[in-house]
Amino acid sequence: MFRRLGKKAELYRYKITYTENEIEQQENCISEGHKNEIEQMLTQKEIAFTTTPMEQTGNEWFDGLEFDSYDEALEVFNTGEVIYKQNIALKDSTNGLQLRADTDYLAIMTGVDL
Repeated sequence: MFRRLGKKAELYRYKITYTENEIEQQENCISEGHKNEIEQMLTQKEIAFTTTPMEQTGNEWFDGLEFDSYDEALEVFNTGEVIYKQNIALKDSTNGLQLRADTDYLAIMTGVDL
């Protein structure tokens, strides 16, 4: 899946699974550098682990988008790229129409021909 850092969504790229104090743990990593840090820490502690790449090929469109909440990001992630792009296009279209209506209103009210 992903995490939010500030407003930015970052895709998880690797999953590291290990057992510490008889409890199975999982660490999700957003980059190869992050993965290497976790693996190095576990190796130094002599803790066995397995690293599994996470398939995110179809989700690259989502990486780096900004959201006001995790719930908003999760909703966009779950609805997919096509719906996200349609919503952005609709919002842009609506904003353009509103701008045109505002401009026309100002032209009428001030008597200026555009």
